[in-house]
Amino acid sequence: MQGAGRRVSVSGAEGGAVAWGVLLGLCCVVTGVAGWFFRRAYRRCAEAPVGAWPEGVELGLYEVAFLSGRGEYVARTAMASMLLGGRLSVRDRVVTITDPVPRDVVEAAVIGVLGVRPRRRVWRRMDRLVRRPAIDAVGDRLAQWGLVDGSPSRVRAFDAADFLLWVAHWVSGLLGVAAVAVAAAQDGPVWVVLAVVVVVMVAGARAHRHEGVGSGWLSEAGRAALAAHEARLPSGVWAPEGNDGLRGEAAVRLGKAARGWMYDELGRLEDATRWPSSGSTDPGYDDPPGLGGL
Repeated sequence: MQGAGRRVSVSGAEGGAVAWGVLLGLCCVVTGVAGWFFRRAYRRCAEAPVGAWPEGVELGLYEVAFLSGRGEYVARTAMASMLLGGRLSVRDRVVTITDPVPRDVVEAAVIGVLGVRPRRRVWRRMDRLVRRPAIDAVGDRLAQWGLVDGSPSRVRAFDAADFLLWVAHWVSGLLGVAAVAVAAAQDGPVWVVLAVVVVVMVAGARAHRHEGVGSGWLSEAGRAALAAHEARLPSGVWAPEGNDGLRGEAAVRLGKAARGWMYDELGRLEDATRWPSSGSTDPGYDDPPGLGGL
């Protein structure tokens, strides 16, 4: 009986050691993995190439749109170009792509997110659309020219890693407290476990230290470039052809749309892609399949 009691005691001690060991290991792994992702994202932001605006390079339609309103304006400008070219229609806030053949990568992103069916509540998809690589690439190119403060795609990845490390820090703390408590209850090496937890928490805090990585918004050079473009080609004069060889008033309206001024059918497009105001009567639920819902 005494031998059996000793075996049970030893087995219980081994189980306790396994318990606090697992908790301590998870504490280390959570902080280590999150810290690695954070430092990698930070290095990508810090090491992003930044040069000067190439001499003689004119701002294009999407570049002006991004400087005027970031990715949201780029997406709307692409849709405005498609609408003016007869490849997209808007009626009663229902957006329909009538010609699903993209003319560039941004239009491909628009078609990929909206699909080819009539689509209500397009505003529900705008956040996904503005994060597409094709639209991020416009901002990343401007960041390389020094016109945007930080590469938008890299800054977004950094923000996600920053949040992940913040959450991991708290999770590791809770796991560490649990490991210490289990070790104390099982007569384990409490001070050793506590010391490891403290080291892990300090390491996580040190990994979180960083300098500014940019905001993804336009820089002073970007504001100057946009102002110079508007002075050289004011509204009513700038007439980009888009992908459909637009001429006359249609081309002028496309240029205005890139700067955020949309009216008539373009105004209806803007309404269809803008998040409803707090006083809106929009019920907010998805459309039934026949109307092109989610």
